[in-house]
Amino acid sequence: MKPLSIPVLVVVLAAAAGFGLTLAELVAARGGTIPITGWFTGVLELVLGGVLLVMGLPLRRYMKETAERAESGTFAPRRHQLDMITAFRTVTFARACAYTGSVVGGIHLGIAVQLGMSGTGTLAGAVLPTLFAAVAGLALAVLGVIVEHWGQLPPEDGEPSGESSPA
Repeated sequence: MKPLSIPVLVVVLAAAAGFGLTLAELVAARGGTIPITGWFTGVLELVLGGVLLVMGLPLRRYMKETAERAESGTFAPRRHQLDMITAFRTVTFARACAYTGSVVGGIHLGIAVQLGMSGTGTLAGAVLPTLFAAVAGLALAVLGVIVEHWGQLPPEDGEPSGESSPA
C-alpha cells in the first residue's frame, strides 16, 4: 500500500473548506440560518484521535523494536507482540482518520471563515465551536498521517522501489 500523499490531503482540505464556505454563503443568501456546530463535534473528533493514538502506539513500539532487532541481530524474545491483521487495521484506520479529518476540518473551517466575514452569530455560540471543530479535524488529519507513517515497512534489500520481484 502506498503511503498517504500529503498534497492530496491538502487539496481535499482546500476543496472541503471551499465547499463549507460556499454552503454557508448560499444558505445565508437565501435567508436561512448558517449551519454551525456545537462543542460536541470537536470533542468527538479529539476522542477519535485518542482512540487512534491508543491503537497506534503498540504498532510504533513493535516497529521500533523490529528496527532495533535488525541493527543488533539479537535472537532474544520480543518484548512487544503484534499480529499483522491488527497492524493493517490500524494503518487503514489511520488513513481513514486522515481523510476524515481533512474533510470535516475543511468544511468547518469554511463555515468559520464565512461566520467571521459576515459577523453572523455570537463569538461563543457560533464562531468558537466551529473553529474548535475545524482545529480538532485538522489535528485528527495530522495524527492520521503520523500513525500511518508508523506502520510503514522498510524497503527490502535489493528490490527496486515500487516493483515486486517475480516468484
